[in-house]
Amino acid sequence: MSNSYTKTTRNSWGSRIANSFMGVLFGFLLIPLSIWGLWWNEGQPDLSVLAEKSIAVDASQINPDTEGQFVAVTGKLDSDATLADDPWMQAGKYISLYRRVEMYAWEESTSTTETEDTIGGGSTTSTTYSYNKTWTETPGNSANFEYPAGHENPTKPIDSQGKSVESATIGVYQIAAQQITLPGGERISPQPGTLPDGYILQGEYIYNRAEAASNPQVGDIRISIDALKSGVTVTALGQQQGQQIVRYEVDKQEFYRVFSGSREDALATLHTEYLIRIWLIRIFGMLGIFIGLQLIVGPIGRILGVIGILGKAVDGIFGIVNAILALAIGFAVIIISQIFHNIWLLLIIIALIVAGVVYYLRNRSNKIATNPSTSSDTPTDNTPPAMT
Repeated sequence: MSNSYTKTTRNSWGSRIANSFMGVLFGFLLIPLSIWGLWWNEGQPDLSVLAEKSIAVDASQINPDTEGQFVAVTGKLDSDATLADDPWMQAGKYISLYRRVEMYAWEESTSTTETEDTIGGGSTTSTTYSYNKTWTETPGNSANFEYPAGHENPTKPIDSQGKSVESATIGVYQIAAQQITLPGGERISPQPGTLPDGYILQGEYIYNRAEAASNPQVGDIRISIDALKSGVTVTALGQQQGQQIVRYEVDKQEFYRVFSGSREDALATLHTEYLIRIWLIRIFGMLGIFIGLQLIVGPIGRILGVIGILGKAVDGIFGIVNAILALAIGFAVIIISQIFHNIWLLLIIIALIVAGVVYYLRNRSNKIATNPSTSSDTPTDNTPPAMT
């Protein structure tokens, strides 16, 4: 049975023009949304800067001077409780466990190419649907596949699940482990109890049958465990409330999170997350502006596409122009947004503008005072001399 299928459709010149005009409406919606996204993004704070306001406290003893303050507590993460995931994992000294359940399943991928006619403005669209089997935590619903026959995925019998102990300690301080954001664990070898019939432990995975490791079939299951062990060095950010570290809000941002490593590691993690997020939104924002501009001018290329080479040339020119415009608009929005979201920078720019205007007016006034003949208010006698 073939696992690759190609569907070919014809698009008339008229239908392409009609679709392009529908795209214009979407383009006029996409551009302002992208601009708003860029503007909003530049106003989001770097949480590492806010986290620098936290006070580093010694985890070995409670400091009454930092009561109610925003603190960073660094120490060994521990708990009196044990954690299990029966029957896949026996109880042990873990703060959190994540059971990752994967199924060997069909996966659909698509690729599309469009070939425009040399004359006439029509086109041919070829869409290829490919099907491959892979281990995945989120198998697709084969009923939604373009060609489901022969690519049926059964229902996943076991779900992935995470759990953690109710409370944990960092030195003498306590945290609510099920409410605070914990760092991710690391892959460990499962230590199962009595497994269901057919399930077997092989290496880092529990399989639903012995042959699934070397010769998996669609519907086979494998289970792995990620664990955050007791005894690792972490830093918790939050508010000190007696012996508890609780949720803290600063500048409308909440902090209640545990990071791996020291306070410096925590700040570095927050800054890296900020850079990744802000640049992703910048890229997607400018890409959205570009796509919106392309959609708006789309009908021109489709109309001229009656002569294929002419339509392609116009599309190419618009593509270059729109790319430049998208970058210019995007960077302009970013810069202006940064100015308006930074009150001190805004005040400095306003002060410079006012100073420039005052300097210009004063300089102009001095020139008029020293050379009255240059003043526009000085009357000029244009009467020709009398004839004698």
